[in-house]
Amino acid sequence: MGLRPDFNEIKYLIDRSAKIDSMLSYIKDCEWQEINELKSAAEVFYNDRLRDSLEKIDVDILAQSKQGIRVSYLRDVGINNMYELSKLSSLQIESINGIGTQGANKIYKLTKKIAENTGKKLSMRINIDDPSPADDMLLRALYVLINHAPQRELYASLYETHHNDVETDIIYASKATNGLSWFFTPKRVKEQAMYAADSLKNRLRSVFGDDDLFSPYYEVLNATPYDYRRFFSENSAECYAALEKHCKYLNTSEKPNTGLSAELLEKIEAYPLDLKYMKATLRSYQTFGVKYAVHQKRTLLGDEMGLGKTIQALAAMAALKAEGKTHFMVVCPASVLINWCREIEKHSYLTPIKIHGADENALNKWLEEGDVAVTTYESISRFELPDGFSFDMLVVDEAHYVKNPEAQRTEAMLRLLKKTEGVLYMSGTPLINKVDEMCFLVNCLQPRIASKLEKVKSFSTADQFREELAPVYLRRTRADVLKELPDLIEKEQWCELNKTEKLAYRSAVLSGNFMAIRQVSWQVPDIGSSTKAKRLLEICEKAEDEGRKVIVFSFFRSTLNKVCELLGDRCSEIISGDIPPERRQEIVDEFNKAEPGAILVSQVQAGGTGLNIQAASVIVFCEPQLTPAIENQAVSRAYRMGQTRDVLVHRLLADDTIDERMLQILSGKQKEFDKFADDSVMGSGQLEMEEMGKNSWITKMVEEEKKRLEAETEKDTE
Repeated sequence: MGLRPDFNEIKYLIDRSAKIDSMLSYIKDCEWQEINELKSAAEVFYNDRLRDSLEKIDVDILAQSKQGIRVSYLRDVGINNMYELSKLSSLQIESINGIGTQGANKIYKLTKKIAENTGKKLSMRINIDDPSPADDMLLRALYVLINHAPQRELYASLYETHHNDVETDIIYASKATNGLSWFFTPKRVKEQAMYAADSLKNRLRSVFGDDDLFSPYYEVLNATPYDYRRFFSENSAECYAALEKHCKYLNTSEKPNTGLSAELLEKIEAYPLDLKYMKATLRSYQTFGVKYAVHQKRTLLGDEMGLGKTIQALAAMAALKAEGKTHFMVVCPASVLINWCREIEKHSYLTPIKIHGADENALNKWLEEGDVAVTTYESISRFELPDGFSFDMLVVDEAHYVKNPEAQRTEAMLRLLKKTEGVLYMSGTPLINKVDEMCFLVNCLQPRIASKLEKVKSFSTADQFREELAPVYLRRTRADVLKELPDLIEKEQWCELNKTEKLAYRSAVLSGNFMAIRQVSWQVPDIGSSTKAKRLLEICEKAEDEGRKVIVFSFFRSTLNKVCELLGDRCSEIISGDIPPERRQEIVDEFNKAEPGAILVSQVQAGGTGLNIQAASVIVFCEPQLTPAIENQAVSRAYRMGQTRDVLVHRLLADDTIDERMLQILSGKQKEFDKFADDSVMGSGQLEMEEMGKNSWITKMVEEEKKRLEAETEKDTE
């Protein structure tokens, strides 16, 4: 720049640097303002929901209190619902003709109580399909707070790195802003001023020089309703977590009854968690689940599918790492291996290391570097850990895979259990057909508790069983903790078979081929003549009209081939058992990016576990499945935390066929499962044991159907 400075240029450098420094300071410290804006928006949202609910409650409800309240006096002055009444003070109520002081006090107190109780039961679901102004106000506040967070981190880093230097450079450079004073300035000070001016210029050319430095910040502020509605639809779990964190009074989740003693519950809740290695924000029930797992050391997390068991497992490992622990292992089905690695990288600062089979290089890398080894049930029997080596936590996904004590993978798992103090079994379906399997899983974790369960499982009361099981088994359902979750609407779509289908069905039944029987309506040569196919087509067309995406599940690959033939290029590549896990996830990613009306087709056993498909809100089962757990897992691919739309589940069923009998049997199995798994109680002790083996109910059902059809044939020929 030389010793003859451009005073105007230096004034510009000082002014621009000061403004940028000030803006960085403002942005890094403005989170509290955005949180307050969120709280204000949440209050408007809450009051809007409360008003809607109170307006639907007729003032006649006051008469039910049996306190002698004359509702007619309220109606005479135009007060017909509880919202209108809730806006009045006690004095205003008293001023109504016919209502005295005592009556006004009764009405006021009862109205306040009704309003409070209504508020506690409000659903905090944000309506994304038809948002009100209150919905949009809340969506915008969430969008701004969440999207400014990474920008705020960047700006805070810039400020902390450069603020002191900027401040110093401005002081020195200010000596070179006036010609007269410059003339009398000592040479040493001039050199300092010129050096400071050069420093300001260089900084503006580099880290401060990008004209778009603050563009991302302002783009967030200038977002349109389309922007923040779409953001919410793709990131609703994160939005609700932020809402719960900053607006606790909204009751976006509830505390379910865990069955734990008050003393143990207090200890678990007081456990200090450091989640600095987590990127994701946890819901309150998830935070409790993490504390439970870490404090209790060896537990079974049985949360209903879709509640984020994976996130809780990651947070447990992250919390232990913050305590100085180093080595963790995840064992999972091969189909979700890639998904686990993705989830670890997406939601935490932990590093996943895949161990396939006897891969010594990957194993040695984990032994040396630590963090999370991710492996499969098939692999754990093919590698050996060094003698004397122990690690800090074992996470076992879909733990019911090791329910058979004689299976090879169970034996391998038991060896792993001896290498670690911390164990987290995870399964949304710990009980499939009998309680003994559940007791075995508990025995792997805490034998002392398992021995108590064995003694009381057949005759215990609900309270006794919950008390014994609670220290090792934690289960929450979606209804327990997700007040914002949209509705799950299940519909049985009964189809009347045509003549061709009836002949094919009769032939299958008489042959005794159960698999052929299950494919009723789909096995016709011309898919266009299938009544189930026609109903499926109608469902998919309606879904497209409503801007929805569809998942079609079937056990049979041949059925899905016909589905693709029927629906054409709207269908994805079929997810089946022979599709590698990496490709399955790619198919889901492509489906998530597709336009409304897209259809994901999958074999229920291949796509029913491990994949998150919240983009879909319509699910179709081509036939009844063999256990309620299979259907529940499949439904939970879409009906889970993060879903923003009502989920419609359609079951395609053929009238007057084996479909009807299967529904009856599965309903009984579901009730038994719900009684145990959701309430952690036994009641009848265990499911009815089948005398003829695992599939005897199938054999019996087929024989009954064969007799029914033969009887109908005889009747028709008489």
